[in-house]
Amino acid sequence: MATKPLTSDTRAEQAARVADYLERYPDQTAKEIDAWADTGSITKVLSEMPSLGYGLKRGWREVACVGGTHTRMVRTFTLIHRPKSGPQLDLFGTQ
Repeated sequence: MATKPLTSDTRAEQAARVADYLERYPDQTAKEIDAWADTGSITKVLSEMPSLGYGLKRGWREVACVGGTHTRMVRTFTLIHRPKSGPQLDLFGTQ
């Protein structure tokens, strides 16, 4: 029984998946993002997204812990913008 080799995706592909998720579901924790996007290391992806051209807004959310008897603050992320495309071509051919 032959098995297919695992395919690895690039950091840019992982960042695009995270951006797709954050576009639909803003204000998510790293744990929530990682459960959906399955990046392997969500902290690396989130830290590299700005250098790939993504804009992220960081915030905080209070979540229950210790069986609901306590709360703690966790970091949240919201997508602000995606990378800009290449230079805009001149539509009217000014010379």
